[in-house]
Amino acid sequence: MSRSEHIDALVAELEAEIAAGLDDGAIAKLPPGTARRLVGVAGRCWAVAAEEGHDPPSGTDLSPTDAVVLATAALRSNDLNPFDLALWFSRSSS
Repeated sequence: MSRSEHIDALVAELEAEIAAGLDDGAIAKLPPGTARRLVGVAGRCWAVAAEEGHDPPSGTDLSPTDAVVLATAALRSNDLNPFDLALWFSRSSS
């Protein structure tokens, strides 16, 4: 199994676990650092995909509320503001 196939399998397993954890409330009990690490890893993965020209997540991947909450947290964590986002938004095709 290639590394990319292995990562894909792990993501599928994690997705199922998170869905189950959302249903039974286990996600709310996770240490905050776990969610931060997961978002960091996913963010780095997406940055590479975006630079390669891959399609962005769709509305079925991330709700509008989740997208805005995540974007706001990412901006604040890097001391960025909406103006900075507008500059990057106009730069990126994704």
